[in-house]
Amino acid sequence: MNGAFLMAQAQDMLGNNIMNPQQQQRWMEKPPGDPSGLAYLRPLESMLAKQVVSLTEMIIGIPSQAKYGIFNDKGEQVYYAFEESDICQRLYCPKTRRFDLHIVDSTNQEIIRVKREFKCCSGCCWCACCTGCIQEVTVESPPGTIIGFVSQECSCWRMNYVLKDAAGTPVLHITGPGCICDGPYACCCENKFTLYGNDGTTEIGAIHKKYRGFIAEAMTTADTFAIRIPLDMDVKMKAVALGALFLIVMFTTKPATCLNVIFTAYKKIFMHHTSVLS
Repeated sequence: MNGAFLMAQAQDMLGNNIMNPQQQQRWMEKPPGDPSGLAYLRPLESMLAKQVVSLTEMIIGIPSQAKYGIFNDKGEQVYYAFEESDICQRLYCPKTRRFDLHIVDSTNQEIIRVKREFKCCSGCCWCACCTGCIQEVTVESPPGTIIGFVSQECSCWRMNYVLKDAAGTPVLHITGPGCICDGPYACCCENKFTLYGNDGTTEIGAIHKKYRGFIAEAMTTADTFAIRIPLDMDVKMKAVALGALFLIVMFTTKPATCLNVIFTAYKKIFMHHTSVLS
């Protein structure tokens, strides 16, 4: 990726609060004693990844490259993540598109890069037995240095993943829910992806899709995901777990289209009011 383009993308974000342009975003201070960009992850055991609403996507109906703010449990921004991908793949195969996700800190330095290659398969859990269909990402930090992988595992009815270190050795496992609910009525669904230790049975964390309320779910496709990880986990594996979160995000969310936003929202709001009146 062109370095000037990367700097321009990050500078554009840092010049404007991604969640509220009228306020100055508060950033997490880098912990002392560790010069690496992954030092931000050391004191963290939970994070929120909040997708930035794209007005262009909602108005024009053309899916834009995804952008996320990553926050700690104090509401301080830790990183900013933005996608680099092909518009044709976002339009016609959004869930299996190739992408590079650049994760930068408050100084515009790229700390983590999450890369996924295009897969022609839809990524169904039972298709993961085929090498050509496995949904997987490579996690680098700094960019160019591989620190781990996240690969989909074959399953009959759940989305399962394995998190590996740089050598390809399995370290952690993720088991998804039986079904993934989205939209205004998803409040009844847990949407929990459980993080297990290497034994595959000890729960050590989780990734959740946060329900944002009926109106927000009906009118926008911007999602919020939470991740909970052990405090004493190696920072490289924390970064790999963050990569797993974005693999799940990219696969379980769909881009907005003009028709989707307008007609689907009005339809669901109408159905909601009809059920209340009856």
